[in-house]
Amino acid sequence: MDDFKCWTCGRPTEYDGEGYWKCSHCNESFYEGYDEDGNPEGGDVLSVYDAALIWVSHGRDEDYMFGYTEEELEDAL
Repeated sequence: MDDFKCWTCGRPTEYDGEGYWKCSHCNESFYEGYDEDGNPEGGDVLSVYDAALIWVSHGRDEDYMFGYTEEELEDAL
């Protein structure tokens, strides 16, 4: 996963170096065991099905793909 996307608004977040990811758009902050590359370390991950539902509800906007490919999201629907 290149970017850890905000679970609230789907926009990229920034790693604070202490295990937290913060969204500058909606101000949400997350700590789910993700490393600075956005890879889970035992934390929950947004399922491809849930990501597909969010993606479709936002008009298939690439900002709401949560690290999945278009093909993966389409297949999940």
